[in-house]
Amino acid sequence: MHKSGSSDKLGAHGAHSRRKSLFTLSALTQINTNRDDAQREIPTKMLRKKKTPSLFTNPEHPEVASIDTASPMEPSQSPKRSQMIMRGGRPSSVFGSLRSMRSTGDDDAPLTTTSTKSSLHHWSEVDGGAGGGGGGGYSKNVLHHGEVQTSSSMFRKKKEYLVLTETHLVRCKNQGKASETFVGVPPPLGRTPTVRHGSMPSFGSSQDLQSVHSDSSGDKEGRIPLRQVVAVHRLDDGRPYFAIEVDYLDDESGQASALTLQSGDPEDRDIWLQTVRAAANRARFMDGYPISAFNSRNAARTVERDNDYDPHNYAIYKVVQRQSTKSGGRSSTDDLSKVASTVCFLAIGIHKVHIIPLVKATSRSSSPSLGPNSSPASYGILTMMSLYCSGSDDSIELVFRQPMQRPKTLYLASLASYDIAIKLHHAENVFRPEYGYRIFQLSIPAAVEDQLLPPVDSEIEEHNCLDRTLVAHCIAYNVNAANIQYTVKYDCEDAPRFELLPPADPRHRPYNAQELLAIMRALRYNESFGSMSFANVRLDCLNGVHDNYGSEHVCSKTKRGTPIKLTEQELGRSCLLVQEIRALAATSKKLRRMDFSGCLMTKPPASTDDESQKRRDIGCGIVEALFPLCKHQTTNVDWITLNGITLSETDLDYLVGAAVEKYCHLRALELARCGLTDRSLGMILDALRCQDNTLEAIDISGNLARLSPAGFDSQISVFGFIRKLSIANMARTSGSEALLPSETLLNWRLEELRLSGTAVNAQSLEALCIYLRSPRSDTLHELYLDQTYLTGGDVASLMRAMTRHDQCRSLHLVVSQNRLTKDHDQLATAIASSLAPSHLTMRFIEYEHESMFREMVLALAINKSIRYLDFSRASLPCDASTETCQALERMFAENNTLEELDISGEDSRLEISKIGVGINRALNGLKHNKAIAILRIQHQKLGLQGASTLADVLKENSTLREIHCEDNEIPLSGLTDLINALPRNTSIVYLPSLDEARAEALKQTEHQVKQIRDERPPSSSLSSSSAGRVSSYSFGASSSAMRRSFANVKRNVGLTASAHTPSFSSYSSNSNSAGSNKAPPRFSSPFSPSSSASSPSSPKARSKAPSLGTVTTSMPQLSDQDIQAALRLVAESWDRQQFRLQQYLARNYAIMQGIPTAMEIEEEDFERPGSVGSLGKALEKVAYESTPRNEKEFELGRFVSRESDEHANGIGGRLEEPQRQRDDPAGFKRFLLGSADTSPEEERNALSTTTSNESIPSADGGFPSDGLETAPETPTPTQTRTGFILD
Repeated sequence: MHKSGSSDKLGAHGAHSRRKSLFTLSALTQINTNRDDAQREIPTKMLRKKKTPSLFTNPEHPEVASIDTASPMEPSQSPKRSQMIMRGGRPSSVFGSLRSMRSTGDDDAPLTTTSTKSSLHHWSEVDGGAGGGGGGGYSKNVLHHGEVQTSSSMFRKKKEYLVLTETHLVRCKNQGKASETFVGVPPPLGRTPTVRHGSMPSFGSSQDLQSVHSDSSGDKEGRIPLRQVVAVHRLDDGRPYFAIEVDYLDDESGQASALTLQSGDPEDRDIWLQTVRAAANRARFMDGYPISAFNSRNAARTVERDNDYDPHNYAIYKVVQRQSTKSGGRSSTDDLSKVASTVCFLAIGIHKVHIIPLVKATSRSSSPSLGPNSSPASYGILTMMSLYCSGSDDSIELVFRQPMQRPKTLYLASLASYDIAIKLHHAENVFRPEYGYRIFQLSIPAAVEDQLLPPVDSEIEEHNCLDRTLVAHCIAYNVNAANIQYTVKYDCEDAPRFELLPPADPRHRPYNAQELLAIMRALRYNESFGSMSFANVRLDCLNGVHDNYGSEHVCSKTKRGTPIKLTEQELGRSCLLVQEIRALAATSKKLRRMDFSGCLMTKPPASTDDESQKRRDIGCGIVEALFPLCKHQTTNVDWITLNGITLSETDLDYLVGAAVEKYCHLRALELARCGLTDRSLGMILDALRCQDNTLEAIDISGNLARLSPAGFDSQISVFGFIRKLSIANMARTSGSEALLPSETLLNWRLEELRLSGTAVNAQSLEALCIYLRSPRSDTLHELYLDQTYLTGGDVASLMRAMTRHDQCRSLHLVVSQNRLTKDHDQLATAIASSLAPSHLTMRFIEYEHESMFREMVLALAINKSIRYLDFSRASLPCDASTETCQALERMFAENNTLEELDISGEDSRLEISKIGVGINRALNGLKHNKAIAILRIQHQKLGLQGASTLADVLKENSTLREIHCEDNEIPLSGLTDLINALPRNTSIVYLPSLDEARAEALKQTEHQVKQIRDERPPSSSLSSSSAGRVSSYSFGASSSAMRRSFANVKRNVGLTASAHTPSFSSYSSNSNSAGSNKAPPRFSSPFSPSSSASSPSSPKARSKAPSLGTVTTSMPQLSDQDIQAALRLVAESWDRQQFRLQQYLARNYAIMQGIPTAMEIEEEDFERPGSVGSLGKALEKVAYESTPRNEKEFELGRFVSRESDEHANGIGGRLEEPQRQRDDPAGFKRFLLGSADTSPEEERNALSTTTSNESIPSADGGFPSDGLETAPETPTPTQTRTGFILD
């Protein structure tokens, strides 16, 4: 038995030897003519020793099945190398011999110890069940056979006879050897099949058929399992042979190989290609797990590292990455070895296509290895510009291209090429559901087109899946989608309106070319918006830039398929800005309005007759993109806004050329601040005469041209349907004529008229009054007359003209920056008589006398017509008096018509305008107001007192919805007061978070703490023998600056104090009881002079303080950690209050919208500081670590010396400090807050503005104050070693 087993082992591994030992003959299985009886003649024991390939199931991963390997070598068996030496044979190749010498036991070792013959898919039955015969381990059902020249490496090129079965592609030495094994293979002509007569097979046949008993993959075993085939494709490179390549992968070992089949007949090649491809696909469909768990996990992790993995949008395929074979010239068969292919994995994630290389196999093989790539690569799905899938073989070509970069082509081949094409086509449809036609070129067989999935419904998401498309474009172009901001407005004309906002990252301004391309290409074909705005977004990076590497994104037709009436040369030579804007206008049928105000800052060259200068004038690009489309009626965009863009001669040519066409149908043209001269403006107005029946709005404000009343009236009066007219900030020629006669105004149905910055003389004013008296002006809703040199009497005349039948006019009148103080009494009388319109703006009024301002306030108090009033930036000669503040309080309390009020001040370098501190009292009138919903009161320096007043208002007022009180120097305590009033108020939905006050508080805290650190008073050495008794006040005088600094810290740096509750409960035991007559003891401070008999606030008491001998005092030094701890405490306090604010505002908004919500805020008891002491406790919870230092020691906020502490406590009993103070864990807090050289009276005076029952923190919200007095302490004697100790 031992010899028989050894001989069988030799037979299994004798493929590398040409000559066989006679000892192996007994182990060979006789192949008889009767194939059906051969299985019965095999002994039972031999059947059990057959190594039939099968799948094993891994107990750890039962879902993964792989090929079972050979059993481990028994101990009695000799190594493989010894068998070969004993047989005296040699391997069939040099590489085989080297492999046999260096890795003798690799093939015999099992791949895993968990392999088993039981298989989920029973590949052993599939391989050996069909055809029977000798237990060959594969199906004997022959699908195709023939002789071909194989080339698996540059040293192994020979003619072999291939037999294709249902499970394997078997390589035989010749047809005779193949016919001895397969019934379906006829014997060669002129030769008798000796095997069929029961003769012993030759040594050559046993050598060729040894692979029957092997489970390893690779052509070194003489067979290729079809389930390992990755791709079958042609090798067409124009050379005089016809070849195909079969690439296959052993998924368990990671070893990839290739077999090239060459034939002199193309028909023979095609037959082999079709049969092998069909058989491999059948085997692939039968294998439920074509990819091992290891490779699958590796690919998934690679995709996940690129943030592109989603189990529901993930697919992985085995592919071969081919090299381009487009080369000419003469060649030989040796060139086939130079065509390198790589087996890898293609994974399709959410937004990208990933090429993932194989994990390099550790075992070596004599077969040619298809080496893996060095690193994975990924390509955005939306950068795909071409997809070609062959119908005759497994080749597939994918072309990807980033904007303004060369295309990258992937030459692939895979049995799953059709599945890849279908998946990519569907992914592209998901990300571009609104596109009218494909951006990429799709070339697939007709059978695959029938399997394509239908288009995706774009109505399932808001705005036709705009977000999905935008994110996909950003990822494809390697752009951070989080940096892009936009908004959609619905309360406007031509709604909804898409508005692109500046980048989210303030450091990343403006948008770059890739970001703008991603935005504009995501908006293509999207018919959700009636208007688009790119106002104040810089587009210069696209103007004049060309993409010379592709034209797939050049739009040549509309979404409905109507071709754009421009030649291919005109379309292709345009820059990217022109192409993208043209595509936006042409591909959306709903889009009517486009706004490009301030998008281009580049100035065109000066106008000249030089031809070279004209050629360099490329224009702004926007005019070139839009007006030819309007001219040829290829777009519905008819409202074009170009404000702030300087137009060149090229732009004027496009604009005038389109405007003269009557079929252009322009609805509005806004050309404010476009640098138009008298000539260019005249050209445009004359060309627009053809649009007299369609033009509704025109804006020519802010240009260089001078308007002549006679000439301008003849040009503008031809438009009979003007609704909006803006001629603001325009110069006019001298003369007394009206710029717009009343006859012209009465011909229009104006809704908006802007004359700001243009002089309005008496005739123009009279024409306006005539127009306002006429019912033709009932459609007018906005009249802008700021900076027109009007007086108060002129405005009063306009108010009387617009009022009819004692009813207020629903109109917004803007008369800011005029001389309203002249004839001010007439204006005040008109307002008091309720002749003013519903909306009135009077900003920047400079009152020389406070009485005029008070007169206006009293008129507003009794007005019954104004609902919106902007009375901001009013300048008074001084702070408002008591009478004026009382008038303001009356206006707040008695006016029940105003719904929105703006009384903000001005705080700039050039001008400061505010009412004064009296406004804090005037705000109390809001407690009785029942009409004002929106209050704007910015830049009035309300401070803590004003915030407390507003808090009191919120407790009683239930009408206010928004309070805009930014930039008022409101500290954290003021914000806390406002928030503490919100539990009772359910109407307010907006309160500012005061970010500017927070930043200022952090800045002041850092500055003052650093000032404490940097200021070091000089040391003082005093001798008792020379002076006898020296006042300790000398020390206080030498460090007076530092004491003042600490006093400022206590008053201003984020402190909270209360006259009733101490800041820190841990210090409450130090205070005197209510019935004690003694002054409360003061905590010790290292920087205050100390005396047990008198307070340090008394200079007289200080002068009587006895000397301590020679005293040397040094200042403590704060580290950077101390400063950061201080800033962290301030920031945490602000964060807590801002979080509470957002909770209350969200609750009130839900109540306003009718959404059920809880009235109580969760964790309110924890978040809301009921007293100042609770804030102190929060501070004590902050973990603080200080850097050890050798210069000084600071224990519990007191300057001490470890060596002389005992000595210091013994001098006159001066340094008597209870042990409970030494163990206090708030040393750093006391160091910052308890070191002020102030008396209790001074502290109470500093807090005189606080309310009696509220806990008011300090001005900037830095630290809560302990609210306790500081006990005197004697400076410590000379110290040899000091430090700063904090718990």
